[in-house]
Amino acid sequence: MNDEPQFSEADLAPSPEERAASRRLLIDRAAASTAALAAGAWAGGMVALGACAAPFVFRLTPAPYSGDAMTAAFARFDQLALGAAVILLGAEVVRTWAAGRRGVGPAARVRRVLAMVIAGCAAYVGLALTPRIAALHRDGARRGEGELGMELERAHRRAELAGRAEVFLGASLVVLHVFTLGARRPELDDEEADAPLPPGPR
Repeated sequence: MNDEPQFSEADLAPSPEERAASRRLLIDRAAASTAALAAGAWAGGMVALGACAAPFVFRLTPAPYSGDAMTAAFARFDQLALGAAVILLGAEVVRTWAAGRRGVGPAARVRRVLAMVIAGCAAYVGLALTPRIAALHRDGARRGEGELGMELERAHRRAELAGRAEVFLGASLVVLHVFTLGARRPELDDEEADAPLPPGPR
């Protein structure tokens, strides 16, 4: 009776560690795709609203209706931006867990910092700046006219600066999420075993 171990099809099946690594890679890619979509939609929406819609609304619509209309539009967009910020931060948590040791590189660290910065911008604009602009408009302030008008002018300039920062940060996050995707299976990132030496005298 042959007691030697027999090779079977089960020996070709992936190990539990390999299956877990594959799942983590899939989760990492799903989180990166979700984050890239959120950041891209955020940056694109800001360009469409701030650079395309706002100049024509202010040019073609008389005051104070133009200010009221754009303030309402930006207030609605701020809600979307806050939602996108939550998605981005959640994706960072998931990607940090899924990437394991691959998530400690400089590009991944920069990506996490930018996600926190853009989330801070969304919170500042949506919870402080836009409500203050809306209150000034309700009080009858007109940009550059009187004390309230000067405050409104400063608030608008801060909002424009924050909008430009959000566009830059959002575009940068899209690039970083794509750049930090693992090109190889996670199990191959471990130290590879040395190839066997050829037969013959050593």
